[in-house]
Amino acid sequence: MTERYIVANWKMNMSLADLNKWFDNFVKAYCECDTLVLRTIVAPSTVFLSVASLRAAKNIELASQDISLSEKGAHTGESGAFQIKEYVKYGIIGHSERKEEKETVLRKRDLCLENGIKPIVCFIDPEEVGDYYKDGVMLAWEDPENISSNGSLNPKDPKDIETTVKNMKSVLPEGAVIIYGGSVSSGNIGDLVKISELDGVLVGSSSLDPLAFLDIIRAYEIYEP
Repeated sequence: MTERYIVANWKMNMSLADLNKWFDNFVKAYCECDTLVLRTIVAPSTVFLSVASLRAAKNIELASQDISLSEKGAHTGESGAFQIKEYVKYGIIGHSERKEEKETVLRKRDLCLENGIKPIVCFIDPEEVGDYYKDGVMLAWEDPENISSNGSLNPKDPKDIETTVKNMKSVLPEGAVIIYGGSVSSGNIGDLVKISELDGVLVGSSSLDPLAFLDIIRAYEIYEP
């Protein structure tokens, strides 16, 4: 089975107590999974990255939810890539909720690469996939038809998603990684894991429940194409 990426984006959720409870409930069960072909990545709020780095099991990797557009200097309240890299291997860049211009996203992408962070670059328009790709980048297609749809995929959507991802990969170099975001849940992951061209998923609200997030991970573990 090809390596798959499962990314938990906690957004602006989780207190310190919530974070510790999440890891208490998640880590033991997760370590019992067969994770040889899965990369599980958790993106907490920046303020908790240091704590999460201590709580995460060795096979759970961390991502930032963003980085500063600036390299360093007099930018009060910002967190630069050179600081973030002390805690993470990945960085989510350009998430649709931030409504950033393409030029901003591309600059942050390059700052991540310059600092040894693997950017998870979010985008919506499939026709622009080539603009966001660069060697060393993971692409996260946020499907506009399913963003914030509470985990309900239209029955025809999995086939549409497969076609769209296949078309995007046809214009990218072999080995390019594309994951899917759009109300991913334990209820629809069974359809998503069957899409062979898809390299994983970006999970929002469903990742806040450690057991629901485990269900998503296990769907990849038990699926046999």
